[in-house]
Amino acid sequence: MSALHGARVRFEIRLPRDRMIPDRLRRLVRRALLSARAPALFTLGLLRWRRSAPPSPSRVGRILVVRTDRLGDMALTAASLLDLRRHFKNAEITVLAPPAPLALLEAHPGVDRRVPLGAAGLPRDLVGRFDLAIDFTPDAALRGALLVNRSRARYRIGFGAAGRQACFNLKGPWADPARHVVDLNRDLIAALGATPVAACPSLYVTAQEKGEAQSRLAGLGAASPRVALHPGGHYPSQRWGPERFADLISELTGRTGAACIVMAGPGEDDLVRRICAATPDALALGALPVRGLMACLASCDLFIGNNSGPLHVATALGLPTVSLMGPTDPARFSPRGPADRVLRRDLPCSPCDRGRCWHHTCLRAIEPEEVLREAEAALASRLVLPEAR
Repeated sequence: MSALHGARVRFEIRLPRDRMIPDRLRRLVRRALLSARAPALFTLGLLRWRRSAPPSPSRVGRILVVRTDRLGDMALTAASLLDLRRHFKNAEITVLAPPAPLALLEAHPGVDRRVPLGAAGLPRDLVGRFDLAIDFTPDAALRGALLVNRSRARYRIGFGAAGRQACFNLKGPWADPARHVVDLNRDLIAALGATPVAACPSLYVTAQEKGEAQSRLAGLGAASPRVALHPGGHYPSQRWGPERFADLISELTGRTGAACIVMAGPGEDDLVRRICAATPDALALGALPVRGLMACLASCDLFIGNNSGPLHVATALGLPTVSLMGPTDPARFSPRGPADRVLRRDLPCSPCDRGRCWHHTCLRAIEPEEVLREAEAALASRLVLPEAR
């Protein structure tokens, strides 16, 4: 001890390497670009003539609705299409969107015509054809606003954000990032002088589609109750681990006798393979077009998955859901149906809205047992639902 008396002990503390630096830089560059864009577009908007009031329904014969994003975004817009139909009773409603989201709207009573959106943008035969064009993009993205502007519709409306309102000649609501997307869509409908009625998204499948789905599920040996599971998500940070899905499926099958049907979107086949390799109780649905996926969802009793497109499609079909939410803002994208259950961790860093994360605590902290309890409760008290739409 005496030899150590008076000796100096040196501690060196090294901070861990910040693995999110590239992501932080991308966000910084994006903010700078949006800040630089806004004054230029705002000045351009001042030079344009604007209409002081929305059109009366009698003056609108053709409406163009634009959505340029993904499945979930279109599902969350579906209710507003019904509100448009109620207000503009005699108008023909055309929807321009990418092919996959557009397929959701087959058999939808609020849509007369569907036009696929490709890389070339607005088809020439749509230019100058419409009385009213609406961009439902609820953020600063510019593509939808530019398409509406190019349509040369007499009345053009969309959300204001980072100067994109320069593309419109009707005043629309601000794209408030703190409001739920469904509520923002209702604000946009109200700005057109309509009264938003539909509060929950609605999608529809035909009797023939559901019959084909029932046959497909029976061929897998999937008896009732049927639970659809989707392990994917647009960003890696949105995905609960496939091994945890496998643990959940094993327990859920053992305790409830449920047939657990694992669904995958484009590029998600490896997730399904990993789940099926970890448990013999997983039933892989296989690749299906959007309409086939919808019909299979409508034939199930419960959906379990991450916060992604299939979750919002399931909710719009009236299916009870249990969802796992990580970096996504629940105030903006959480399903709000009467039979929707959301599991998340309220961490200091959440919601971060990041596509990647080096620690992923928000989802790793959710245990299979928690999801199992919610799933069992949902199956035990599932609502008596009307026939799938």
